[in-house]
Amino acid sequence: MTSSTKETKKPVKPAPKVPKRRGNYFKGVLAELKKVHWPNRKELFVYTSVVLGIVAFSAVAIWIADLVISGVLGALI
Repeated sequence: MTSSTKETKKPVKPAPKVPKRRGNYFKGVLAELKKVHWPNRKELFVYTSVVLGIVAFSAVAIWIADLVISGVLGALI
């Protein structure tokens, strides 16, 4: 074998213990939660109103489409 094809073996580090990995996980979760923009009461009300309005509009649109399709199919049968 030539020196260019020799592989160097690196020492393998043992995996950290389970409790330490859990601790690191929860530290990471808390760090990410600190970066979240939490809405204030006014923003929450506006966002909730928009979602409920879109849901209501979608429900009415689906209901009307269902009535039209039912009418067409009822006329064909």
